[in-house]
Amino acid sequence: MGQESNIRREQRQPLSEEVRQQIAAEITDGTYAPNEKLPSEPEFARRYGISRPTLREILSGLERDGLIRRVHGVGTFVTPKRTRVNSVLDLDIGVTEAVTAAKANLNVEVLDASIGKIKKWIAAALELPDDAEAFRVERIIRVDGVPATHGYDVIPLPILEAAGFPSYDGGSIYQFLESRCGVHLLGGVAEIEPVVASVRLAKLLDCPRNSPLLRLEQTERSAGGVPVLLSQEHYAPGVFSLTVHRLRRDRTDVAGRRAKSDRG
Repeated sequence: MGQESNIRREQRQPLSEEVRQQIAAEITDGTYAPNEKLPSEPEFARRYGISRPTLREILSGLERDGLIRRVHGVGTFVTPKRTRVNSVLDLDIGVTEAVTAAKANLNVEVLDASIGKIKKWIAAALELPDDAEAFRVERIIRVDGVPATHGYDVIPLPILEAAGFPSYDGGSIYQFLESRCGVHLLGGVAEIEPVVASVRLAKLLDCPRNSPLLRLEQTERSAGGVPVLLSQEHYAPGVFSLTVHRLRRDRTDVAGRRAKSDRG
């Protein structure tokens, strides 16, 4: 009996994890309303029988999960329920197009739209000289008022020059290239990497510093195979649901093609 009791104790979750799950459940089931102020840290700690340092760790985790937001000197508040935007990565669509397709409220804040110097790695990706200038667009894309994506797009100047330097209105970069610049976009390979929010990105996306972000970087090419756009997007957690349609090839078919290639 004593051995069974020890096994049960070992299998139980730590108290801090039980408390975290309980608070998260109370937030998601509507016990606390959106934007409602939560009890003070001393009250919360007494209620759950934990220390204040442990409670702070729990609240930090809930903030990273996007369930709460803490305002220094004011208190802790429940974040409003966020709209989820589903975007399929095997389709080459822009962020604004995905938000529009989800029928969510879209707001685009253009932080910069100007011609200027670009970094060498961007110039290399666009097959431009190291000292080239380009058209740079930096935006914050909000979904139902919540900062969802930071976008940085670079377009080579010859593309704009050929189209008579059309004005950019803050909408979809893809539509700008296709409709205003007459470019037939073919697509590109997207590189996806988990990163943490820098001080600047944390401020722009209204999330804690070092929060997990997803970075998507892609060089878009025209139908002629020419690089026409470099896009770098940082997705804040909790808004976009990104999926990829994966197909498993028949291994016998792959082996047969490899053998045929070896013989050739």
